[in-house]
Amino acid sequence: MSKTKYTKRKDGRYQTSITTDGVKKYLIAKTAEELDNKVTEINYKKLKGLSPSFSDITFKQYAEKWFEINASTLEESTQETIKNRLNHLYKYIGNVKLRNLKKFQVKEIQTEMLKKGYTDITNRSIADCKRILEDAVNNDIIEKNVANGIKAKKFAKTERKPLTQYEDSTVLEVALNHKYGLFILILRYCGIRPEEAVALTLKDVDLKNKLLNINKAVSLAKNQPKVKATKNLKNRKIPIPNFLVEPLQKEIDYRNEVGIKYLFTKETDKYSMLTKQALKTHLNTFLNVVNQNITDDNKKIKFTYYQLRHSYCTMLYYANIKIKKAQELMGHSSADMVYDIYTHLDEERENANEQINDYISSKYLTTSWPLFDHFFLEILYKIDQMEYKF
Repeated sequence: MSKTKYTKRKDGRYQTSITTDGVKKYLIAKTAEELDNKVTEINYKKLKGLSPSFSDITFKQYAEKWFEINASTLEESTQETIKNRLNHLYKYIGNVKLRNLKKFQVKEIQTEMLKKGYTDITNRSIADCKRILEDAVNNDIIEKNVANGIKAKKFAKTERKPLTQYEDSTVLEVALNHKYGLFILILRYCGIRPEEAVALTLKDVDLKNKLLNINKAVSLAKNQPKVKATKNLKNRKIPIPNFLVEPLQKEIDYRNEVGIKYLFTKETDKYSMLTKQALKTHLNTFLNVVNQNITDDNKKIKFTYYQLRHSYCTMLYYANIKIKKAQELMGHSSADMVYDIYTHLDEERENANEQINDYISSKYLTTSWPLFDHFFLEILYKIDQMEYKF
């Protein structure tokens, strides 16, 4: 029941007025409860320093208040991502008064960002703009959302590929003798997220049972890592391959001796967790060593941390791990992503079978039987030398 007295109109709706900064504004809603909510929201925004008179409020001023109210409960990393997108908007319309903003100005943002090579972030930035303007409409600041009707651009989805056989073997060879190699190998052969690897403590490594206990992650926003729950809020245990037991034992022994809590820490401060910048430095330093003897830029090995994770999922497929178990090991909340990878690999395997059979048939049809064994051995050799592009 409403605590405030409202006027009931002839059309059955409720009406009241609110005065702010000397400006009287009428509010209308279908029910008294809805009108209560509108008044409460305006009063809340007044407390936040946002005046509903709005005559001179700019897009940036309103967006900052919108962010303050709506993003406060989000993870820091997500907040940083949204702030980054808003900064793109501010470059173009930050100082434009909300009441003066036009559709063509929002379209220009989309056009200019695309010219600069931004793809997904362009669509997300425009979506943020729509949400902010819709919020302004709902709060009776502007009459309409000028960003409505601006459609997101479609782009070919960039396929995240696992390492090729050549890349995989090269990375393994270098990692076994590199200062950052253990971190790389844990991601590649245990399939955990970088944020989960950074959060690993010595107690999380169970070498007796050859298991990693994944029970937390870190937020890497603002280059200040903070411990948080895992992405799907579930703990899981990951098998440790035999060849990683010895290097892990050596690392744990050293860190126990000097009193370091975490398995992976900054090189400049062994007692501090890895930061976002440190992760970039680790990967770039490692790739420089991998590619130091490769002169052809087109043949240089490049990968992201998440490609190592994708390679792990590919390994699970060829190890005949069932989709549900693979989902559990990967720490996905649903099996969809694993299913997509497995389906793609199934198709590649079928194509390979067809190609092999076609090759055998063509040789057999034009060759006498005694020579068939020779060609079959040739096929086996080709298969053995084949560089599978998983």
